[in-house]
Amino acid sequence: MYLQGEKFFWTNWENPDANRKEDALEVRSVRVKLGYWRKHPNLHGYIVKTFADGLDECQEIELDRENISQIMEAVKARKLPETAGFFFGRSANDDDGEAEIEAEIEDDLTQLQAALEWLDVKEANVSRSIIYRASW
Repeated sequence: MYLQGEKFFWTNWENPDANRKEDALEVRSVRVKLGYWRKHPNLHGYIVKTFADGLDECQEIELDRENISQIMEAVKARKLPETAGFFFGRSANDDDGEAEIEAEIEDDLTQLQAALEWLDVKEANVSRSIIYRASW
């Protein structure tokens, strides 16, 4: 389960030599790794149900600041739906004990907060977006 940031570089029409390049070709965008979860189906289920109308085809799901904040609130309130599936594994639950649940919540919130902070960085001629995608 991947949370990625995408930076889009605006074209500088007045000074094309100033445009970002890779292998002498203009770069339109780059993706950066913002978060990663392995076998956290409840978080995945929440994102798919809330932001993809329940459609789970390992598609990219764009998340904005409000969406990330909503996910964080659901994590804090322990409102992630029980989600199961063949490749999913399982999220921490009551069988694991409170310490493991708290550690998972802390990890979720740390990664999501870092994504929000990344989203808020201002750069000239750059826009940013966040994408969630699971790959099973």
